[in-house]
Amino acid sequence: MFKPLNALKLSIFHIFSGHHDSALQFNLLKYFKAGYPIILFIGIGALFLWIILSAVIVLLAVIGILLSIPPDYSFFLNFVTWLLIIISVPLALLFFFVTPGEKANKVPGAVDNLSAVAIVLGIGRYLKKHEDIIPKNTEIQLVSFGCEEAGLRGAYRYVKRHLSELKKFNAICVNMDGIQSKEATQVVEFEPTTRTKHSREVVQKILKASELVDIELKQLGASTGAKILGQISGGTDATAFSKSEVKAANISAMELRKFVKFYHQPTDTLDMIERGSLDDVLKISLAFLINESNVK
Repeated sequence: MFKPLNALKLSIFHIFSGHHDSALQFNLLKYFKAGYPIILFIGIGALFLWIILSAVIVLLAVIGILLSIPPDYSFFLNFVTWLLIIISVPLALLFFFVTPGEKANKVPGAVDNLSAVAIVLGIGRYLKKHEDIIPKNTEIQLVSFGCEEAGLRGAYRYVKRHLSELKKFNAICVNMDGIQSKEATQVVEFEPTTRTKHSREVVQKILKASELVDIELKQLGASTGAKILGQISGGTDATAFSKSEVKAANISAMELRKFVKFYHQPTDTLDMIERGSLDDVLKISLAFLINESNVK
């Protein structure tokens, strides 16, 4: 944690964060690779369709009883029966999504998310030698959360405990999660899984910082694939801040084409992190502070 020389004039927090807890192994992703999202969408989608059609059958039966008209819902009944038979395999596989209990395998987590922890540490090492880039009256907090893989509980606990301070000092959180590819570096303004919209202001500041160091930064949602994957890819610790109306955004850098090779698998090792990807996000983070210093 870096504090301004005159703490009495403290007016803002800048938080750079990631998470360090290891993920559970996703068995379907490990063994089925590209078939993983197909199984999920077929299994979950068909289950919802089966529930809706079953409700239609019940509704027709009730209407028939009330109107003393025996309804003919044989088509729906046959369709639901065959649908249940067809989806039984994907549904059964979903029960093996992760191994239960103590046998649940942990993965190394180099990309997800020790990559971000390394950047947070890099920010600290740089600021220790270059305190002049810290904006005036600003406290820098470098945080690594636990329990991200268990429902973002670490970040939620942090925000709950410090919420009054975060709001009093106009906190801004730049979270990082899954830094793997130089070509896929992106700022996340909206997370489909958690239905979280992050701060447009913070997003714009991150984009401006990337321009300062001449690094191309995309925005999540630019492609259909990103939107679809976002529905099942989980949330980030930035969610805990944005849900509590604390300004935040997230930087990620996982390439969709390579995602199935390592995500939540034993292959999530250091060699999966492309050379230069950590450097780019580190430069963007430091440029973020430089821009904030210029503004003030």
